[in-house]
Amino acid sequence: MRQRLAALALSLPFAACGGGSSPIDGSVTDDGLGPDTAVVDGPTAIDATPIDGPSANCTPVNGTNIVLTPVAQGLDSPVGLASPPGDRRIFVVEQTGAIRLIKDGALVTTPYLNLGGTAGPVLSGGERGLLGIAFHPQFGTNGKFYVDFTRKPDGATVIAEFTAAAPGNDTAPVASRRDVLVIPQPFANHNAGWLEFGPDGKLYIAMGDGGSGGDPGDRAQNDAELLGKLLRIDVDARTGTKQYGIPSDNPFASSPDGAADPRPEIWGKGLRNPFRFGFDTGTGDLYIADVGQGAWEEVNAGPNVPGMNWGWDDREGRHCYEPMTGCLTAGRTEPVTEHSHNSGWISVIGGVVYRGTCFPDLVGTYFYGDYGQQGLWAFKLTAGQAMNDREVVPNVGALTHVNHDATGEIYVVTQDGRVRRITATP
Repeated sequence: MRQRLAALALSLPFAACGGGSSPIDGSVTDDGLGPDTAVVDGPTAIDATPIDGPSANCTPVNGTNIVLTPVAQGLDSPVGLASPPGDRRIFVVEQTGAIRLIKDGALVTTPYLNLGGTAGPVLSGGERGLLGIAFHPQFGTNGKFYVDFTRKPDGATVIAEFTAAAPGNDTAPVASRRDVLVIPQPFANHNAGWLEFGPDGKLYIAMGDGGSGGDPGDRAQNDAELLGKLLRIDVDARTGTKQYGIPSDNPFASSPDGAADPRPEIWGKGLRNPFRFGFDTGTGDLYIADVGQGAWEEVNAGPNVPGMNWGWDDREGRHCYEPMTGCLTAGRTEPVTEHSHNSGWISVIGGVVYRGTCFPDLVGTYFYGDYGQQGLWAFKLTAGQAMNDREVVPNVGALTHVNHDATGEIYVVTQDGRVRRITATP
């Protein structure tokens, strides 16, 4: 685990970890908006009324000069953001165990769901905690949503289902919890934590390699392990005694599923710590930001097809890792972009493609960044290449997520408790 500044180590949920010390010197101070952003006096109002389709209350504005507009502040170590389909509310995941609600332009005081505190099941601290949320595609009628957290006392990853008493309610009952999947964790780090429903209606779950450093158990390339993988399950079905179904087109769907057999939940492998990932709602392409070991941060992007091998721990980024020369390359997919730790990157943060309606010139642009480098970056995926990969807003703060709401507008989450919306000017 790379050394961290004490000020950051208290709640860093995804820190890369790896040999060497952090390139961050802790001297960065800023207003979190960057020199080219418009400073406003208060949060932007967000309409919380239900929506029937992907439209936002805005007049389209041309331009590609990125501005971060404040939406909410005062959150407790926020690490993720999502919205249910057709719902204007924004749900923010706090690492300490609560899900907070932004409604009508304001942060609601009462948590939507609270799994933290001494009585809650969430084991929080370091890279552990409440790490992800995903809403069922039919949330508007069934009220179901799913969370990823590390549990007390053993730190195992839990994928749990909750059901709102009514989809429009501003709180959900803790007692509705149903554990869908539990995955033991051998170490405290590399828990990844995001989960998301794909365009196919299946639930995708990102799993880190189990932690320590350098994948000592070689789990990411081991098909008998769920760690170091992207998993894909059907929450609306059941296979045998599992609390979910195995999609028939998963690579190992027909596996006997014994202790030494490939796991049927696996969709892709070779991941180290894919803290945040997402789908392009326009093309269905999959984007995975995978936190690196000691040298390289990477983003993998392309069509969402079964059986992908993203290379870890044979490779870190586009470079041999184990061994340092002559590593396996056959069947390994290289990232579309990578960033060196020598340039200040330490924990890459994804990341979503803009498909909103307010800023037409941004359509098709992928936004992402890094917890340590603290800039907001962007590129367009063209013919499998990350084109015009560049920093669009510097000094944003310690990013923890970049994601869209139900209308396709994009928000930036930083660990200091702020949520800001990406806007553009000519």
